[in-house]
Amino acid sequence: MFSDREHHITSSAINTFSSRLAERYAINGHRVILYAGTFEAYQGLDLLVDASKEIVRTCKNIRFLCVGGNGNQVDKMTALAGRHGVGEYFIFPGTMAPEEVQSLVKIASILISPRTSGTNTPLKIYSYLRSGVPIVATKIVSHTQVLTDDVALLVEPHPSSISRGVLRLLEDTELSKRLAQNALQLATKSYSQDEYQRKVAEVFSFLAGKAR
Repeated sequence: MFSDREHHITSSAINTFSSRLAERYAINGHRVILYAGTFEAYQGLDLLVDASKEIVRTCKNIRFLCVGGNGNQVDKMTALAGRHGVGEYFIFPGTMAPEEVQSLVKIASILISPRTSGTNTPLKIYSYLRSGVPIVATKIVSHTQVLTDDVALLVEPHPSSISRGVLRLLEDTELSKRLAQNALQLATKSYSQDEYQRKVAEVFSFLAGKAR
């Protein structure tokens, strides 16, 4: 656990770092849609690129910052964005250190997970919940095991649904604020370190009782 002073220093360092990252990627003054994770096909980044065409027609002051991927994957996504005519709106910095990603969250307007398939909840979803930033995620089992309509804007895994979801949160500040607050409450209540330890203790207590 951090002391108050350590926490203050850490937060200050993150804020300073986020400002430097905003300058590095020329996103000062832009609204940032942030994706962080792998670039495997099931993550749905191709859907995000397709959806961005409708988004930028309405909102020019926007950048899609997609963190992760190896060199070949980054090149592939860069080329795809170019073919769709939205290359100027996408930034693909490759993999980044956790503290850098944490800093980028501070300057994001929306966190997005356009995943198309899977049954296991991505670990990033738990970080998304704690971020204080509204979430747009596809309505698939990987997400709905944890996310509900109360904590995220859930959309179908199609470009038109994704674009409508992003535009809705960009335009509706009250909805964005409510979802972000609800998500943080859920993370604090159900996915905190203390709650994890409590659940583990319950399991061991149950097993000890069965053994007796």
